[in-house]
Amino acid sequence: MGKLAVKEQVLLAYYVQYYLKNTPDTMYELHERMSENMEPAVYEIAMNDLFDKELINGLEKIRLYDETDGQIIKPMITNKGILYINNVLGIQPYASDGSKPVYVRNSLATSNIELTIPVIAEYVEQSAEAE
Repeated sequence: MGKLAVKEQVLLAYYVQYYLKNTPDTMYELHERMSENMEPAVYEIAMNDLFDKELINGLEKIRLYDETDGQIIKPMITNKGILYINNVLGIQPYASDGSKPVYVRNSLATSNIELTIPVIAEYVEQSAEAE
């Protein structure tokens, strides 16, 4: 069974959220959910790496998990991040935006890819069911 790297799983969660409800506040809620349910250093390293590679924006380097210099972090996946996930999971660009969470779940299943971070696996599954 294949596995995505931690940073890819974090990026995947933002990808799914982008297609569910794409607002800074909902992205921040996802940020809080992951930062509260993952090892803080693991999440911070993944987010900093995604930020450095321009796959996520909307944050300064994370020093504290929910605030940086008094400003709330509201991360958002970038177009480059969307293309990255599309490529990793083989999701075609013409796939309907509204059903992307379902495409993600199906692609993970057909590619036999396991999500190893419980909060992200649960989030992806709940999102696909909500569609």
